[in-house]
Amino acid sequence: MPELISLYEAYADHRDKFEVVTIHDKSLASFAELDKQLPKIRDHNWQGKDLPFPLLLDASGKTAELYCVHGRGGLLIDPQGKLVSTGLPSILEAKLPPLPVGKQWARHRDMQKNIFWSFEPSNHTLTNLAGILQMWTRCPVELDAAAVKASGLTPDGPLPGVVIGPEVTLRSVDELLLAPLGLGVAPSTDENKLLITRRPPAPAAESYLQKLRNKELTEQLDHGNGAGKPLEIKNQTLLDAFKRISNDYDFPFALDTNAMRAGTLDPQAKVSGRIEPGNLRASITRMLDPLGLQVKVRDEVVFVTSEGN
Repeated sequence: MPELISLYEAYADHRDKFEVVTIHDKSLASFAELDKQLPKIRDHNWQGKDLPFPLLLDASGKTAELYCVHGRGGLLIDPQGKLVSTGLPSILEAKLPPLPVGKQWARHRDMQKNIFWSFEPSNHTLTNLAGILQMWTRCPVELDAAAVKASGLTPDGPLPGVVIGPEVTLRSVDELLLAPLGLGVAPSTDENKLLITRRPPAPAAESYLQKLRNKELTEQLDHGNGAGKPLEIKNQTLLDAFKRISNDYDFPFALDTNAMRAGTLDPQAKVSGRIEPGNLRASITRMLDPLGLQVKVRDEVVFVTSEGN
């Protein structure tokens, strides 16, 4: 549904040319039941927005089956009321005029996608990142050679920084991996492609999803989630330790690119400690203290940085 909402909003200038209708699955039999669930759905799934298009209830499931609409799909209707297409947002979008890449980037960077990120310097380059952004935004993505050179990187050399874990938006990936290098994502002047290029000087405001996820992660760090057993970390590399902690307690993490480049954070430094699920922040802090490191919550991740950063 979030992807369908973002598609509908991105095509606001074409509202007189189509309408979208979606069908709720048969888990709900009445709008009264839906109304009880709406506040939580709106806050956690729809970025605090009301649904901008009609929603049909289908208690029997027959209508959804007839039109082959399941899960995240919908119906695309023309101004004469004729059915143009059914299915996932990507299928509906194929029937609409192409959007400029600037609108595509604005749409996809703040969309919650079911992605498990695994960025490590040993595995990824700027060229790899451009390919990943192209896959998820469905826009051509190229590197600005002059900007890349000014950052001190090469297109196929290691991309410093680490981001590992689920469901981090593209906006946060951009902030965590590109911003420390003075790089960012922007449309080309002809609006035909996206460029990894020099970053604008003004920082972007936090998105709705960034604020929501940061609040949830802060709560998890400070109070735990009541699940899991204590985890013993014995003389493991910092990177491997956080992979284990992230996997056991289900949160994404990142290592500070600036600290890594400055030499104040070494992913291969050894750490030991007992991680308590009920008080993750305190136990992680004790583990990191000998290295002069600390954790913060930012950009939808548990962020490991050196003291003073």
